[in-house]
Amino acid sequence: MKTNKFIILSIISIALTSCFSKNYRIITKVNRDGSCRREILFKADSIPEQFPYDISSGWKISEKDTIVKKYLSEKTEKNFIISKKFNSVKELSDGLQHDRVFPTPKESLEKRFRWFYTCYAFTAVYPETTDKGRVPMDKYLSKARQKFYLQGDFSDYRGMNGYELKMELDVIETAFMKWYARSMYEECFDVILHYADNDDRSQLPAVKDTLYFLHEKKMGEEPRLNEVCTALDLYFATDRFSMLYAGNATEMDNMFEDRTKIIGILMEFNIRYELMLPGKIMTANTDLQNDGVLAWNVNLLRFLTDDYTLNAESRTANVWAFAVTLLLIVFSLYCFIRYFR
Repeated sequence: MKTNKFIILSIISIALTSCFSKNYRIITKVNRDGSCRREILFKADSIPEQFPYDISSGWKISEKDTIVKKYLSEKTEKNFIISKKFNSVKELSDGLQHDRVFPTPKESLEKRFRWFYTCYAFTAVYPETTDKGRVPMDKYLSKARQKFYLQGDFSDYRGMNGYELKMELDVIETAFMKWYARSMYEECFDVILHYADNDDRSQLPAVKDTLYFLHEKKMGEEPRLNEVCTALDLYFATDRFSMLYAGNATEMDNMFEDRTKIIGILMEFNIRYELMLPGKIMTANTDLQNDGVLAWNVNLLRFLTDDYTLNAESRTANVWAFAVTLLLIVFSLYCFIRYFR
């Protein structure tokens, strides 16, 4: 969808200047038989229109009012708890609104019987966002740097001290913002092309790269329509592009806004994904753990470079297996003693 091209390019700008307005806790508790229960907790004055689940499909809703005082005014918010039981982890996707803007994970549970123990391997995969504009991030950052910066993957950075990490992050951030600035420029240029006359429309693509490199510093990290128009005026020694923007500012800004209108919805969602598995946790790709409850921070920035995978394994002891084994050993000893008596 054309309006989606610019979504990811604006997420960074908004993320740098604002906090997530809707914070969700998704708690998934897996039972020994493979069934599970999911709870979704959040504060709001009502259930948001862009809520990712169809709550008419058997979800239980409970709420409690709270009073929030802000700037001498009072606002009533509600603590919502939405819960539902499932026969298996595979059913967790039932009721998901697949047309919603927030990516939804593919969740699975593998249960392995090992006589003395039963192992549980849980995986949730949030898919990579594919609509990221026309400028590949790989031109500016290696995949390892992308995953380190956006997903917290330290695989290639183990052993670094704080100073070394800071130096590396400075290099990554500079390159990342160059990618972002170029991506913003491409979108501005596309809007100008849409409104330019036929003569300019035919010649502008040929000067796009040259224009950017000549005026990159002047336009900064977030090029805007008026700045690109000014750069075009300087390049062609004219004022027709500034006049084009002046005469169509509302329409051009609206087009720009229309391409980013669901950014606000995207940035509302920040999830703390919590998982409880049966038995003792053996491995997990998160360091956030409290009393056996695993947690991951999930937001759209993490899907910008690759799939974002949550995985964990636990193990429960099969007490009956130990009892049966002990009885077999005792019985074998008994038979052995009787045989040789």
